[in-house]
Amino acid sequence: MQEHDLSFVRVEMALAQSAPPSERGLGAWIRKNLIASTGDTILTIIGIVLVAMILPQVINWAFISAQWTGTDRTVCATVAQGGIQPDGWSGACWAFVNAKFGQFMFGRYPIDERWRPI
Repeated sequence: MQEHDLSFVRVEMALAQSAPPSERGLGAWIRKNLIASTGDTILTIIGIVLVAMILPQVINWAFISAQWTGTDRTVCATVAQGGIQPDGWSGACWAFVNAKFGQFMFGRYPIDERWRPI
């Protein structure tokens, strides 16, 4: 019986082709990672709803109701706490963050030696 060699050796390389439009870009990433299954879709919707509920409150606290400037703690404290803000006020105190930024970065490391860890 005669054996046949069925192997094929390509003489020229095949041309590179780009991925189909449905497999690339933002839409493909969303389909693959966020809505690939029913469970993924439900979790994505829940996540979007939670972000939509929480983000406006965070933006209000961090930026709109925030106190940006000041020289002492009274600018960020309510009247009941000995400050100037109305009772019930809530907002970020960026004046405090600015004043204590070095301590946030280096802790209680001596100011004269803060050049060392940098």
